[in-house]
Amino acid sequence: MNQYSIQKEKHFQTKQLLKDMNVDWWITVGRETSMNNDPVLPLISSIDFTALAAVIMTSEKSTALVGHNDAEGLRQTGVFDEIIGYDTSFEQELTALLHRDIPKTIAINYSLDDVAADGLSHGLYLKLMNIFEKAEYQGAVHSSQEIISRVRGCKSHTEIQRIQGAIQLTEIIYEDARKFIKEGVTEKDIYQFFHERMKVNGVIPSWQASQCPGVMVGPETVTGHNGPTDIVAEKGYVMDLDFGVVLNGYCSDLQRAYYVLDDGEEQACDEVQTAFDVVQEAIGRALKEMKPGKTGNEIDKIARDYIVSQGYPEWTHGLGHQVGRLVHDGGVSLGPSKWERYTDKEVNQPVEEGMVFTLEPGIRTSRGYVGQEEVAVVTKDGGRLLSNPQKGIFLV
Repeated sequence: MNQYSIQKEKHFQTKQLLKDMNVDWWITVGRETSMNNDPVLPLISSIDFTALAAVIMTSEKSTALVGHNDAEGLRQTGVFDEIIGYDTSFEQELTALLHRDIPKTIAINYSLDDVAADGLSHGLYLKLMNIFEKAEYQGAVHSSQEIISRVRGCKSHTEIQRIQGAIQLTEIIYEDARKFIKEGVTEKDIYQFFHERMKVNGVIPSWQASQCPGVMVGPETVTGHNGPTDIVAEKGYVMDLDFGVVLNGYCSDLQRAYYVLDDGEEQACDEVQTAFDVVQEAIGRALKEMKPGKTGNEIDKIARDYIVSQGYPEWTHGLGHQVGRLVHDGGVSLGPSKWERYTDKEVNQPVEEGMVFTLEPGIRTSRGYVGQEEVAVVTKDGGRLLSNPQKGIFLV
């Protein structure tokens, strides 16, 4: 597989998108990108820039305006249709491109709602506006949020393959953990086991290493993103583990439930088993409705309403987030619109074919938190799982 195949796929996707949206230019600007990079740049370019640079996408071609030291390396990737190297004046070359193409609309990377589309620094924004003014540009300038949401969100074939690869390795490590987790181990012991397995497999965690995996043992643990404690796994405890890895530049994010059998038990107690069954049913119902045109709020509501109908309180986060190069990959989310923490642009926008989401409801019981998290891609017929779903509580 060509190491630049993803960028090529994204260029093809972007050209069609800009044509459909009637956007003449989408411009992404960066400088010393190893220090301060726009989140979208790794999707559409393949190397770090060492000087002020612009990636200009149109419906017809992709152009990279870069310092001369970056030009040949970028040319060798074969990603861009046009590469322009400059020696002394970025402003002069960008002005020449404006006068050549005469775009009527220019999209730039700022957003009030989506961090993944807000990569243009204030300094570079001021610099761009100054160049546009001096060039006597008369067209419209607007946010590229919708462009980035769709380019980043709608995964290409290669991207989905890479996400699946990360998922498969995560599932192997979860299976390995079934042999390790038992009565008497602590949250810290479990955390250390997962880090040893990541080291053996040559991967890093999907999010902050001090909090991945998230290890939640028994009823007194704190749920969410936090570090492990000295809480000991006891008989009758349920454990929720939240874990993912980065493999070939793409992330996974899965939760699995374990249960320490009590004396005389051959399966989880009724309270835990019932909660697990309800969580599974909620995921299944949401999965069926993950179709293009459904909003993130509508999909979240299906799972949320079912769990509440079974007598449980709402869980305290959205049903799911996008997964890709980052474990929280921006764009549309599956969440409740009535919560202020989620903006209209996040949860009231429709999902699209190729978007990849987690599905992660949970229920707190007297034995501990029962959660399950799967990863699914949106298809025209509903969600298709990329993970192998946990079909039963792991008994230890």
